[in-house]
Amino acid sequence: MSRTIHPTAIAMITRLSEGLIQLVPQIGSEDFPHLLVEVIKLFVPADEITLILFEDKPEVLVSEKTEQIGNQSIDMYLAGAYLLDPFYRASVELTQSQFFTYDELVPDGFRQSEFYKQYLVKIGLEDECGYLIIFPGGQFLHLSIGHGRGSSSRLTPSEQQLLDILTPLIDMLCQQHWGEQLSKPLNRQLDQALANFGSSKLTERECAVIRMVLQGYSPAAIADKLFISPGTVRVHLRNSYKKLDIGSQLDLHNLFIGALMQFEHYEGGDPLEGFF
Repeated sequence: MSRTIHPTAIAMITRLSEGLIQLVPQIGSEDFPHLLVEVIKLFVPADEITLILFEDKPEVLVSEKTEQIGNQSIDMYLAGAYLLDPFYRASVELTQSQFFTYDELVPDGFRQSEFYKQYLVKIGLEDECGYLIIFPGGQFLHLSIGHGRGSSSRLTPSEQQLLDILTPLIDMLCQQHWGEQLSKPLNRQLDQALANFGSSKLTERECAVIRMVLQGYSPAAIADKLFISPGTVRVHLRNSYKKLDIGSQLDLHNLFIGALMQFEHYEGGDPLEGFF
């Protein structure tokens, strides 16, 4: 009985072999991050690929975009808006490397959130998937693969499955490259800025509500998680806006980012203290 290998499988193995031949010898070199991105591009199309290392502070290692994606500055993202990114939120609890699609991570109201509008819509991204590579010291790498609105590059379910299957390989390569280079612990201090935001002016429940609004939860989802009614959520939100002298989710988002950007080194407490 003869055995044959499907041509698609042969082509896939050929691409992987060619990519690894280029990539593996560069482990430990400054060319590795860019070559890693090139290997990803052998398998799936993308309008945007970004590699961000979260160690002492987030650092962009690679950022490649097609003309379909805008060039909006990510300074505010790096200054603290990343705290609202579903990929970053997932990293807080993650203990091993994993591939995610956005739909697996985002809260139900995320596409109405100001984070989505300010950091994805404005640059033209419609969706995103990618890897969270977790290092032993708690640091992590976010490899983001994005696609623009109406893009012909949008990934099919089988392409997403392929990226998921590649997770152990991508993880092993990244561990070998970065494992001994990471000397600084991951700085999670800013996580407390989100946890404490508004605490000097709002009740504990009001703080919980606005924190979840910032992260993209709908009133119904907030009510479900806090075991209160949607009407009570709206009351808390209305009272919070009044106390903070704001009138919308956009104002709330801008207030949060503005409060974060005043710090060179956040040391705890409500970031709003001293901001007004």
